[in-house]
Amino acid sequence: MGNIIFISLSCYGVLSRCWDSITRRATYVGLEGALSNPSPSWDGYINDDLIVEILSRLPAKSLLRFRCVCKSWLALISDPYFARKHISTYNNRLKLLETVNPTRSIDFEAILKDDDRVGYTVLPEAPRLWVLGSCNGLICREEDEGGDLILWNPSTQDTYKLPEQIKTRNRQFFGFGYDSTNEDYKVIVGLETEITVFTLKTGSWKIVEQSEYVGRFCGEGCLLNGALHWLEDSRSKFTIISFDLVEEKFQELPPPDIWRRKEVSLGIGKTIGNCLFLYLYDYKRHTSQTGIAFTIWVLNEYGVNESWTIVVQIPSSSLSPCHIFDYEPILVLEDDKVLMNRISNRSEWNQLVLYNPKENRQKKYRRLIHDYYIMPKLYVETLVSPKTGR
Repeated sequence: MGNIIFISLSCYGVLSRCWDSITRRATYVGLEGALSNPSPSWDGYINDDLIVEILSRLPAKSLLRFRCVCKSWLALISDPYFARKHISTYNNRLKLLETVNPTRSIDFEAILKDDDRVGYTVLPEAPRLWVLGSCNGLICREEDEGGDLILWNPSTQDTYKLPEQIKTRNRQFFGFGYDSTNEDYKVIVGLETEITVFTLKTGSWKIVEQSEYVGRFCGEGCLLNGALHWLEDSRSKFTIISFDLVEEKFQELPPPDIWRRKEVSLGIGKTIGNCLFLYLYDYKRHTSQTGIAFTIWVLNEYGVNESWTIVVQIPSSSLSPCHIFDYEPILVLEDDKVLMNRISNRSEWNQLVLYNPKENRQKKYRRLIHDYYIMPKLYVETLVSPKTGR
């Protein structure tokens, strides 16, 4: 494997030089001529199989540029098989999507660096939008609250408008994910009286006959292990409810053993290692700046209740006072650092912060979102088509 990576890195330099050669040649003979008779500068370096291996390890942004190298590369990179191979082969770098107007994308690795100023890329033709979920580089979004649902690939800018079969304005819960058994993407929307599911292969909506779950939870489902997850939090009890995307059935997962008080709130998410986490936020202790404000559990083995483990506790004293800021965990990293959304209660802006448990401090980044509350969404760059799911 190490040799393949070494070859890939070496050949990436070859591909880059080839790209420069094609670009220069296109300037003189025109792009059409360059594509119909591409420069032979890479001939003899690598065979076709190795080209596939190398290209499948490159970022989607580079692959979109390399489609112009020659007709054979255009056909290869546009092939659904290659898109699937790219998902499984490329070590996808996480992106954070800020759904402001215009929509912006942030390289997640930049957040982990010491630079306090995190740059971003403005995504064209993406006005202010609401996100219902993210999976394999596809975003399920609304243009306006209660408006049309659209599948969107931010990397390729391709879109697919879902049929107008349901009204989403009265939705209570929602989610978007991938059915790996049937190789199909699905959108679930819980309305006031029924639950509906859209499947991309059929291009249509259907009603799921499990109405007993209507009204029990709300918000966006957390995609993990082929299922969407929500937290049902009531005065009498709280539990985690999952929706299996293959079986299209709900089931309940027992949460960790927690002493529930009215001063605390709960939430769920997933770690960078693709494990489910649950956090408890103690508003009373945060207000008094004493004790533990956040406790985060991770389900190390999916479906095994005994594997819930406390991985980090954040003291109230290490956070800004709650009458000025609220906090919401976004992602738990491998070293138990916690990426959080810090929400101003006074000036109506949000800010990304990274809590480091070893140093017991929060690292603040420049204000990334303004004017209203929006939770940044994680996604990866892929070539998957929102029209076909391939």
